[in-house]
Amino acid sequence: MRWEHHKNDDGYCRLKVEADWSELADDYDDIVAGYAKVRVPGFRPGKAPRSVIEKRFQKEITEDLSHRAAQRLGSEAVWEAGIGVLGPVEAEEIECVNGQVFKARLRFHPLPKIDLPDISSLKVDEASPDPRDQLSLRLLELVNFDVPDRCVKDELTLDGIADSPPDSAEWKAAKDRIKLMLILKQIARQEGIEVDETDVTKRIAEKAGEFGRTKKSLQAELQKGGGRERLRDMLIAETTLEYLIERNR
Repeated sequence: MRWEHHKNDDGYCRLKVEADWSELADDYDDIVAGYAKVRVPGFRPGKAPRSVIEKRFQKEITEDLSHRAAQRLGSEAVWEAGIGVLGPVEAEEIECVNGQVFKARLRFHPLPKIDLPDISSLKVDEASPDPRDQLSLRLLELVNFDVPDRCVKDELTLDGIADSPPDSAEWKAAKDRIKLMLILKQIARQEGIEVDETDVTKRIAEKAGEFGRTKKSLQAELQKGGGRERLRDMLIAETTLEYLIERNR
């Protein structure tokens, strides 16, 4: 994957991203395999040739691949660029053609300045029933910055409680989750803590087992709406909290 900074003239930051087809081939094959299960007239279920599937569902396959590639590559690009992101990374001007270089422009709001505390001072109370909660509350006390209302509303929408008013407990909890996630991601970047695609895939497999689902079906569901990237952020937060606990125990 290759990326470069692009024009920023409307309050957004932008990156131009390109990736060779080889970086999308596995995603493409996975999506085609999903459509191969759809009944096609003239063929038994699951027996239609791949060429038939690709031709019949070309539009749907391309749309799914564009969305999946933009989500994954967008997250990787901003991480490699060392850019903190507030809210979702949106893709525009996507060029996705089978066998050709994938291109897209990503836009996002940059993370506000976050002044991190001295992480060596975050002492862990051995008597605490959950040191992760203890550290999380301490970080929220020490680090102060504003989170736009639109980001809180997006978080509440994902939780299915989009109508919660700004003075509600649900609103405050969502705002604190966003702040904590951003703080932990900033610490992760500072300390060189990373979560790769193997870690994400492993967690998806674990969750699939817990829910009695197949890994492929859960993975396909997470690709929609940015669920995979949200899971990646959760893994970064968990890994960073464990690092802080061990460092300050």
